[in-house]
Amino acid sequence: MPTNCFWRLRSPASTRKLAGWTDEVVTEKVFCSVDPSHRRGGKRLTDLNILLPRGAVQDFVWTWLSDCLMQEHVLDLFRREGFTGFSVKPVNSRFKEGVDEPPTLWELVRTGWGGLAKPECGIKRIRFCEACRSVRYSGIKDVSQLVDEDTWDGSDFFMVWPMPNYVFVTQRVANCIREHRLSGVILERSDEYKHNPGVIEGFSPGRLSYWMSESRAQELGAAARIAEI
Repeated sequence: MPTNCFWRLRSPASTRKLAGWTDEVVTEKVFCSVDPSHRRGGKRLTDLNILLPRGAVQDFVWTWLSDCLMQEHVLDLFRREGFTGFSVKPVNSRFKEGVDEPPTLWELVRTGWGGLAKPECGIKRIRFCEACRSVRYSGIKDVSQLVDEDTWDGSDFFMVWPMPNYVFVTQRVANCIREHRLSGVILERSDEYKHNPGVIEGFSPGRLSYWMSESRAQELGAAARIAEI
């Protein structure tokens, strides 16, 4: 039986506050020598450049592509609390309209590791291309079996594969967010994950090295036997 309570951080249901990437954001272009339909964007090569919607900027800001950003006072709070399993990258931002100066924002980068989703949750790899490492996983059947505590490294912020853009956190982080009434984020228990209507069931996470350093991806991917390193 699980002994820890884990949470997922996600954006509020309304899309009104979502930020968009600008043309300055550059990603790899991946081409497949076997199947042209596998053409896709790869690893992001630049820091985030975003356009903020009008109005007050919340404590957490999310982009249309699910990047999680935080204001500097939130970063200071998390560092004071001694939370583990994350680092940050700078974000260049401006408002879509007006000349107001936006607050300093930082991109949340998970360095904590929760391993592979437990097999009991129902996620399985259903396609893998050796030529370009395009991969597809099936969806979740039992969310109560998602996080495997035996492979979780104990970090407060962590990633579960193949859900790299899902921000999983410990009860400590959830308590802090509630205590300080931080805005722009929804706390959802990891064992109560709800499928979003209109979203294709399943996951296409790209390569593990898209989400962390090459050396870290090689280390973790080899241990977890993840082919798409």
